[in-house]
Amino acid sequence: MRSCQLIICERESQFAPALRRELANNAALVVETRSLAGCEAALAESPESLAVIEATAANLASVVDFLVRLRERYPRASAAVVLNCNTINDESLFNEAGAIAVVRSVLEAPAIARLAERKFAAASKSELSLPEFVAQRLPWPGFATR
Repeated sequence: MRSCQLIICERESQFAPALRRELANNAALVVETRSLAGCEAALAESPESLAVIEATAANLASVVDFLVRLRERYPRASAAVVLNCNTINDESLFNEAGAIAVVRSVLEAPAIARLAERKFAAASKSELSLPEFVAQRLPWPGFATR
């Protein structure tokens, strides 16, 4: 499992298709969850990820609490918040809780995609085992065994 993915936590798949389209070369790194618990499970597997979390009036307190705990549990992870046009008007609440971006429309998906691409590029590379390290450096890669 990669240490960095784009984890999208939303009830209905609205932002995910737009982000997959924007991240065509990295679409395999997009993971969808439907709950904050699922988002946290995905972060446990990929602790350097960018989580995109849908905030509604119903889950406002949970999202703010999740953002605050994110810094403590996963210090290399980041979060962005997506809002519906008719839900919450106070974006500064999410910024103060730790969100690096707050967006209101699917039309802003390219901005989140750029954040994800920067996160992917900055993610630490996984350590290779000794056999993998040697196999990558053999002059005849077709004969290498792993």
